[in-house]
Amino acid sequence: MMINLEDIKEFYTWSQKQAKASFILAVVMCIFGFALMIAAIVLPVVFRLSFQMSIIPAVGGVITELIAGTALVVYRNSLLQLNHYHKALHEDERFLSSVNLLGKFSTVEAQDDMLREIIRSEIQMNLDGLKEIENIKPNKSIEKENSK
Repeated sequence: MMINLEDIKEFYTWSQKQAKASFILAVVMCIFGFALMIAAIVLPVVFRLSFQMSIIPAVGGVITELIAGTALVVYRNSLLQLNHYHKALHEDERFLSSVNLLGKFSTVEAQDDMLREIIRSEIQMNLDGLKEIENIKPNKSIEKENSK
């Protein structure tokens, strides 16, 4: 259990770095794409060039903005992943703390009763989590059907 907890912590840290990197990439790409599109508009006016010369920077700006949009999608998915693993870390910590407190009970019978209660609680939370996931999935499919 402790090894799994350590692995989840490492993955959580890695996911944080991934989220930060994708957000920074998205912001830089958005700024760069916007600058290219502004340059495509301003350069022909300032230097009295033909507007055909501004097509290349404009297309480059649009492509850059598409890449920035893709990076934002990666960022959103990274945040979802972070939230999932943060929740897993919290649940594991709560479970380990509960099991650790078993030693504070004076009798073996009280420890057994409390262990049963911890197990029931964990099973109930897992069932509630599954129900929540099942409730989310139909809503997403309904949203997709409505968007068509």
